Amino acid sequence: MRLAVVAGPGAGQTIDLSRCVTLIGTRRGCKLLLKSSRISSVHCAIVNTGEDVYLRDLVSTTGTLLNSLKAQCEKIDDGDTIVVGDWELRVQISAYTVDTLSDLPHVSLEPGPAAFGVEVNGAGQLVKLTRPIGLVGRKPGCDVLIDDRRVSRAHMLLFTYLGQPVFYDLLSNNGVVLENRLEHFGVLHSGDMLTLGPKRLRMILPGVSRRERTPIDSDSSTGSIDIEARGLDASQYADMDDSGQGTVVQLAEEEGDRIDIRLAELDRD
Repeated sequence: MRLAVVAGPGAGQTIDLSRCVTLIGTRRGCKLLLKSSRISSVHCAIVNTGEDVYLRDLVSTTGTLLNSLKAQCEKIDDGDTIVVGDWELRVQISAYTVDTLSDLPHVSLEPGPAAFGVEVNGAGQLVKLTRPIGLVGRKPGCDVLIDDRRVSRAHMLLFTYLGQPVFYDLLSNNGVVLENRLEHFGVLHSGDMLTLGPKRLRMILPGVSRRERTPIDSDSSTGSIDIEARGLDASQYADMDDSGQGTVVQLAEEEGDRIDIRLAELDRD
């Protein structure tokens, strides 16, 4: 998949998209780093499930347009046009080959369920995701809404990738802990507990096997992340100035292009 910049700063550039989730926004770590006051820190995501490609607006302030219509979670096809702030992007999609599949994060190709259920903090109430790309965060418009400032506005995605349920951290403030490990992407099993700030989410995935459990460390029971205790550089958590009117598309460097919680900046939206 590629994005061609049709209009806006950097017009004429073509960007290759090789991973399952491509983030667009002003925050370091986004694949398309667009400097503009009209772009949210993590504005929208392009999600390739291995079968279809979706555009997911991440409850952005100014919204995302797909073919001139406001988008929330929409399937996209070759030739579609995405508008984000001052940028117009043309979608170019070609079929995968066996060779390109090897470049994607490895998961089993065995089929899994399409249904997701999420229980928050053992409340006994199940949230069933109705969109193919589920969004978890604190801002209204999220599929799983968690009203707590320690949870980011758009915290993580839940979707099925190559037939397996997965989660993807959206450069969130406190990250996502899966089985006592801070992770940015991972395959989910039925009964898995994900920790987002002070909240614990239990995954209800019919037809998916349960994970083989390991002893839980004493610091995981609080449900929070201690940045310094985990060896992360707290000095890199800094505000970003979004006062610019728009600059040339900035493609992340190869090393920084990998999502890394150490490079995430505080979510002030």
